[in-house]
Amino acid sequence: MPDAAPGTSQRLLSEEASFLVLDMLRDVARPDAPARGFDERPSVAWKTGTSFGFRDAWSVGIVGDYVLAVWVGNFDGSANPALVGREAAAPLFFAIADSLPESRPWWAVQDESPQAPGALNLRQVDVCATTGDLPGPHCPRTTQSWFIPGVSPIRVSTVYRAIDIDRRTGLRSCQADDHTERAVYEFWPSNLHDVFRRAGIAIRRPPPWSPDCGLDETSATGLAPRIQSPQRSLVYHAATPSAEEGSVPFSAVVDGDARKMFWFVDHRLVASTEPGESYFWTPRPGRFTVRVVDDLGRAAAETIRVRAFPGL
Repeated sequence: MPDAAPGTSQRLLSEEASFLVLDMLRDVARPDAPARGFDERPSVAWKTGTSFGFRDAWSVGIVGDYVLAVWVGNFDGSANPALVGREAAAPLFFAIADSLPESRPWWAVQDESPQAPGALNLRQVDVCATTGDLPGPHCPRTTQSWFIPGVSPIRVSTVYRAIDIDRRTGLRSCQADDHTERAVYEFWPSNLHDVFRRAGIAIRRPPPWSPDCGLDETSATGLAPRIQSPQRSLVYHAATPSAEEGSVPFSAVVDGDARKMFWFVDHRLVASTEPGESYFWTPRPGRFTVRVVDDLGRAAAETIRVRAFPGL
């Protein structure tokens, strides 16, 4: 570090954060791990990497007192589709790791280490297994997770919610009556929907609202949009040599039951987008309020500054 005296060190991560990262990396199964049974080989905190275009493959980890890194690639930088971290670098990594002297299982090291969980500011708490947040009333399954008191976020999961469904139509009802039943659905934020789709994970999304429900009723439920761009902490320029570079992206994360977003600049509608889509706005100098409203009436706003591009 520039301000550190020679021979001294400066901690960048707390002992608790370091333990949590290593604990997560030790959870990654080895490529040659047995399908069943106990593996007595040393437990390794490890991670693979594959560069863009398959130009090289990495596997890096900690084995006892050793930090081990394996690089596989062509010295001329040429690509090869076989250069995948887990397939090309990991087998060599573990062949070396298993041959290192005095390699011990993680449980043996943990019992002797002054940084074992009991010596750190760590607790284990129940969390919702699928979200990682504190369990809400409808979370289907909980698991134990490490928690740093005073540091780790305290947030109750809102993904699983019980709503009223009209048995006659299958639509969501805005009030409970003799024709409705309660059912639990998953309200994942919109930025995760595409991730689930590509991974082939089916989620139980809520049905649309009944047309009898007005915005006063729908807007009072769920979570408001969260604007990702633009950001009030940034200053934007009205024009640049490239029109594409001069545009400002509008994007937001919406709740799991929203199907559309409407974008306003100073109360003027400029675009409508679907969850996961962005709109590119060409600005002019000034101060503007950017507002997004989802199709259920929930809204969020940001105030941004736009300056003229210098030299134009």
